[in-house]
Amino acid sequence: MYGIVWPHPCEFVMKIKNPWPGMFQTIWGDPDRFIRQYFEKYCKDKNSKDWRDWPYFTGDAAVVSEDGYYRILGRVDDVINVSGHRLGTKELESAALLVEGVAEAAVVPREDELRGHVPDMYVSLKPGYKPSEEIENKVKQSCAEIIGPIARPRNVYIVPDMPKTRSGKIMRRVLAAISNYGDIGDVTTLANPEVVEKIRKMVQKGEKPYSPP
Repeated sequence: MYGIVWPHPCEFVMKIKNPWPGMFQTIWGDPDRFIRQYFEKYCKDKNSKDWRDWPYFTGDAAVVSEDGYYRILGRVDDVINVSGHRLGTKELESAALLVEGVAEAAVVPREDELRGHVPDMYVSLKPGYKPSEEIENKVKQSCAEIIGPIARPRNVYIVPDMPKTRSGKIMRRVLAAISNYGDIGDVTTLANPEVVEKIRKMVQKGEKPYSPP
């Protein structure tokens, strides 16, 4: 991406043209898979011996915002299987972020007896916005209109904050465990571990949604 001037805003799949010190060299016992997974997808000439023809596919989607900053949206291969339909989590979250007032969105699969899985959407709001049923319905409607009725989230939870690592990564694993009444695991290393219990009570005990003072 270095040296390229992107229009603002725009969304793209991240590829890296030049190798860098410290990149891993292969997959143990399966070097062909290493090539297929990370280099072959965007190679224009499979017979080329020039490393510049083999860009590295990160597997991430990103967006360049209007102020020029790059924001990683998430893995492009993360999917939720709903009645045999493979729904990309990035597309679902992007649809939720189009709703006015939504600052962050994270979707996780909830186990369902009939469909296999259904989407549970967690969103946090921008300053000045308060949780409401109207926002929840707008998020559901946005997903249904942009992707299709099959993508309509089963639940939309407006949370005070997303559980995050100290580097700012949303811990979707924790949210998925909450939605499925599973083992949340150790959250003491998170940047905001206290929010996990608040979300768990909201989802599992029917607690009223968080409302800022």
